Amino acid sequence: MSDYNDNIVSALTKQKKVAVFQLIAELPNLIALIVLAILSESLILAVDALGSVTLMIQAWIVFVISRKLIKNENHQYDYGMGKFESFGGLIANLLLQLGLVAVLFSSFLVLFRPHSPSDILIFAIMLKIVNTSFDVYLYFRQRKISKMMSGKLIDAEHHLMKENLVFDFISLFAILIMYIFREGVFVVYFEPVVCIIYASLMIMSIIKPLKQCAYDLLDKTIDEDIQLKITTAMAKGFDLYDSFKTIRTRSSGQQIYVDLLLGFNENKTYGEIQESFTKLEALVKDEVPNCIVSFVITSDSI
Repeated sequence: MSDYNDNIVSALTKQKKVAVFQLIAELPNLIALIVLAILSESLILAVDALGSVTLMIQAWIVFVISRKLIKNENHQYDYGMGKFESFGGLIANLLLQLGLVAVLFSSFLVLFRPHSPSDILIFAIMLKIVNTSFDVYLYFRQRKISKMMSGKLIDAEHHLMKENLVFDFISLFAILIMYIFREGVFVVYFEPVVCIIYASLMIMSIIKPLKQCAYDLLDKTIDEDIQLKITTAMAKGFDLYDSFKTIRTRSSGQQIYVDLLLGFNENKTYGEIQESFTKLEALVKDEVPNCIVSFVITSDSI
């Protein structure tokens, strides 16, 4: 068990370091992208800057949660952290969605008022080569962490970095085409068409995580069959407590939370009560595996 916990701590520590590294490196990249997007009037670079903002928000969320989980001896999300992650993800996705809608609108305007690509794009190409190389390195570090430990936080970050790497190659290829054929007649339509296609696909792909984040923020009552399973578990462990007050249950996303209010004989020691908690938690989780169990000792019990 100790080796298992050590592996979790090691994975989370590496995840935190990756998040810090990403935050530090992404800031100058964002500034450079904004400057180049303004000077070159490039829509692709504007989309890239939006993606950079989203990555920084996600990296900050990952850093905060990783640090929290390292301090948490059970190395599990608590209820507040789950809410924080979902709220942060909702804000990041909403910002990206609004930005993509603005880029989509601007792309349609550019189709009717096209302009030739700027020579400044050569600097954008150099920046994208450095940025893509950096993201390749980050992706492989993240994949290594994912092999060490599987979890909501780490799996989501792995998926995000994979998507970001795909966009890096698409945007680098598009900027190269624009720069190489900048004197061509039809290249003025290339960038807005690429942005319309990409922004439309991104907007559709973001709808699902947006719904999931909103869904995770809503507390809901659990199904009756799950309630019965919890009651069955409590019946199996009837000799582990002296009085049974009530059960409070709720669900948030795929996670189920169970609060048990129990009473104990005043002669029971703290160690005996803690042992009862451990056995009851095991019984409940046998019936409902994806739940987090909390215990409350009622004031009239001891």
